[in-house]
Amino acid sequence: MKRKEISSAHSNYGMVSTASSYATEAGVKMLEMGGNAVDAAVAAALCLGVTEPQASGLGGQSMALLYLKKENRVFVLDGSSRAPFNIQPMKTPDKPIKLGLKSSTVPSTPATLGYMQEKYGKLSFADVVEPSITTAESGFVVTPLIHRLMKKEAEHLRKDPTIVKNFFENNEPKRTGKVIKQPELAQCLKTMSEAGWQDFYIGSIGMKIIEDMKNRGGLISAADLCQIPAPVEREVLSNTYRGYDVYTFPPPGAGRVLIQILNTLEGFPPELLNPEDSVGAVIYALAFRFALINRQRVPIHPDYFLQSVNQMMSDKGYARELTNRIYDICAYALGDYYPPPPHSGETTHLSVVDKDGNAVGITQSIELVFGSKTMADGLGFFYNNYMSAFEYKNMTHPYYLLPGGKPWSSVAPVLLFKNGSPRYLLGSPGSARISTSLAQVITRLIDKQEGLNRAIEAPRFHSSDTGELQIEEKRYDQEVIKALNSTGFKLKNRGPYSFYLGCVQGIQIPLKKGESFYGVADPRRDGTAKGPSKL
Repeated sequence: MKRKEISSAHSNYGMVSTASSYATEAGVKMLEMGGNAVDAAVAAALCLGVTEPQASGLGGQSMALLYLKKENRVFVLDGSSRAPFNIQPMKTPDKPIKLGLKSSTVPSTPATLGYMQEKYGKLSFADVVEPSITTAESGFVVTPLIHRLMKKEAEHLRKDPTIVKNFFENNEPKRTGKVIKQPELAQCLKTMSEAGWQDFYIGSIGMKIIEDMKNRGGLISAADLCQIPAPVEREVLSNTYRGYDVYTFPPPGAGRVLIQILNTLEGFPPELLNPEDSVGAVIYALAFRFALINRQRVPIHPDYFLQSVNQMMSDKGYARELTNRIYDICAYALGDYYPPPPHSGETTHLSVVDKDGNAVGITQSIELVFGSKTMADGLGFFYNNYMSAFEYKNMTHPYYLLPGGKPWSSVAPVLLFKNGSPRYLLGSPGSARISTSLAQVITRLIDKQEGLNRAIEAPRFHSSDTGELQIEEKRYDQEVIKALNSTGFKLKNRGPYSFYLGCVQGIQIPLKKGESFYGVADPRRDGTAKGPSKL
């Protein structure tokens, strides 16, 4: 099967990797203007909301992992959105709200990006907003992926007049190669550029949002916007994997899943961890399933995570028990067909590193594809549908739908350090597939010692907590498919280079003089990697 073209780049002055060429260029422009990784990341994030509107935007939420070289500090920004205060817990609906204005939580992306840039950036907020304004005005070219997603959701999208005006032509989604211009969004971004990002909440933009909610039956009120959902700085979740230090996102993110997967896989010798081999594939699939089962069984509220006694998912001793269990399952399920392993102890992401070694990974989303399928009237951004990401039945659950509550998240941006210095910055969209996608890339880098481009481009699969396994089937040998079926997984073919199976944006950071930054964009979406040619 023909390999898909991969966007990769080398630079001596930093690197940007995103899911959109427009956003990558925005980030590179900030670095060339003398901005740091934070400036570049915020500019790229804002531009992604313009050119990848199905995945993120001003109406969503953003989570960030930051490394500040001078302070030698790694931390996260929990930019969770918030359920409207109008929620009435005793009248919670039976099913999650997925469409329309009622499905939207209070957007937190403007607050998260604004806070981060104001506190840690070097340029002005007006500087970092400028590329997204220009792109919204001049337009972006519809890719085959965006056209396919618009066509898939056309029935819902067609109900909103602003979406039809900007994204449709003759009442049909604009075709590949056509240009989408977003004048309302451009004006909204201009207002933020001139009045500050706070205007989104307590200025003219906020007033328009409140009016829109009143007119169309939404839940967000003035009380929600006046209490700006500023991000929370949290301690990073840390662990190790074969000599590398791993730093990732604590609750409400899903870094615990990634850590448990890596701890479990560490119990097997590296030569067995080949996901394109029958035994290796089964080991990965079982490790994925166990980690996702545990996340469902042991949900933890972010405000109480550090005080929690239950740190099972990050515990290497518990991981050894899982390794033993996987060994037993493989020995039983694969029988004489394969030698058993020996026993041994819709979202988007961007990655940015600047010339000084500061690193920022941002995973941001409007939840499902095109979020609520509804656009803010006169403002041009999609409202999220994060109301679908709460628990609706169990009132004792940490993420039960309550006024002002935070939704559950699957983000897990990750930094890998080698000998005390950052080596890899990685992240992916994909809900529950985020941690499993990243685990496959990380183990290919470390255990198979593959290059970053091969590790990201390689065949990928995901097994859920229920035993369903999504796989790029045509890219695997039939013996691997047979082994996974033998172990009881229910396989579903997602096609080669599947949009569904994550989109890892990665940067390899120099460890010694003479080595350059190296960036790779996952070919599963429309991304590019690029660094400044000069400063």
